[in-house]
Amino acid sequence: MLQAYLVDDEPHALNMLEMFLNRTGEVQVAGRWMNGFEALKALDDVRPDIWFVDIEMPGMSGLELAANIHEIDPEAVIVFVTAYDQYAVAAFEHEALDYLLKPIEMGRLSRTIDRISRERERGHEKKEQIQKQQQTQGLMKSFISSSEDAMNRHDSGNLVDRNCLFVQMFGKLRVTPTNGDSVMWRTAKEKELFAYLLLQDPNAHAVHRDRIIEQLWPDERYEKAKIYMHTCVSLLRKNLKKLGMEQMVSYRNEHYILDKNRIRADVYDVLDVVHRMQREEHVPLDQMERTLHMYQDELLAQEDYPWVYELSQRLERNVLELMLRLSEKQLALGNGKKATEAAERAMVHSPYEEEAYRCAMQAYLSLGKHDQVLRIYRDLEARLQELHIGPSMASRRLYDQIRM
Repeated sequence: MLQAYLVDDEPHALNMLEMFLNRTGEVQVAGRWMNGFEALKALDDVRPDIWFVDIEMPGMSGLELAANIHEIDPEAVIVFVTAYDQYAVAAFEHEALDYLLKPIEMGRLSRTIDRISRERERGHEKKEQIQKQQQTQGLMKSFISSSEDAMNRHDSGNLVDRNCLFVQMFGKLRVTPTNGDSVMWRTAKEKELFAYLLLQDPNAHAVHRDRIIEQLWPDERYEKAKIYMHTCVSLLRKNLKKLGMEQMVSYRNEHYILDKNRIRADVYDVLDVVHRMQREEHVPLDQMERTLHMYQDELLAQEDYPWVYELSQRLERNVLELMLRLSEKQLALGNGKKATEAAERAMVHSPYEEEAYRCAMQAYLSLGKHDQVLRIYRDLEARLQELHIGPSMASRRLYDQIRM
């Protein structure tokens, strides 16, 4: 006999569903609640075979309840029940086994129960197969030599290393698992949701649901936006799961959490160096150069995400400071050529940043290349003329040194 929990804010709907389930002779109603909060408490003690969940409920919607249930019990079987067929897509994207439209018909409900029973039998068969395989593997291990064991341990470590994502965020967003398969986004919003969760403070572990809605669906009605968001979360989870990245997105107390420990992103590496410099920690020159090499374009330059603009502008400034710092360090070490390269790159990066021109002038002056100092100064004058201003006193003094 299957054990079922029912969740619906309408007593009449609960009574009707329980009556129909009893008529099947295959389902026992083990519990019923009128809101998601009470239903979740029951998971502390038991694990039902089926959840029948209404979608539109006050406080916590059925979609939110399903997300919470799957966080606690990933194998939970959920059947959504609702009076509105507009939720069909969202229901199935939440890995619901089925979707029942009110008023429920006995024949339709019976087909759902038959399907659940078949899925359950297949699940038991699969578990038995796994147990047999594990027993066979256990016997085989006793015949493996110590050298082979060491090799297997090494391979296991590599498997752990392979279970991660490499993310490029400067320029075009690219997400690639270690196995080389590329992520195929089913919707643009699923892709944007992943980028948004990833770009929250790397040290932060949770983003509130309402904050996500505010940034990604600012013009939608709140209840509708919640449905869109839950659908995108489900799509993202399923997409990552196909790549072997299970439980990458979790949900707790109205907050979503992306497992950033399994992600290697170029933006994280750049931010790490920037933060270390801001704390005045020592950053090796080769690491500074590698970091700048990653920055080939603006953050998500090919994606039209309004919420990324502020972070992108801040990174632009951070990268400029990194270029200038690198030029200064190279010059202090007597590496004039490398100092000029870093300064010239800063000029291209920020054409109106006078300090970049001044760094380049100092580097060329150290090499005795007065003609290049003059060229840089003329370029600076031309740029600043567009702004109807002239070079600062510090730049003019540096220019005067080659005229003496």
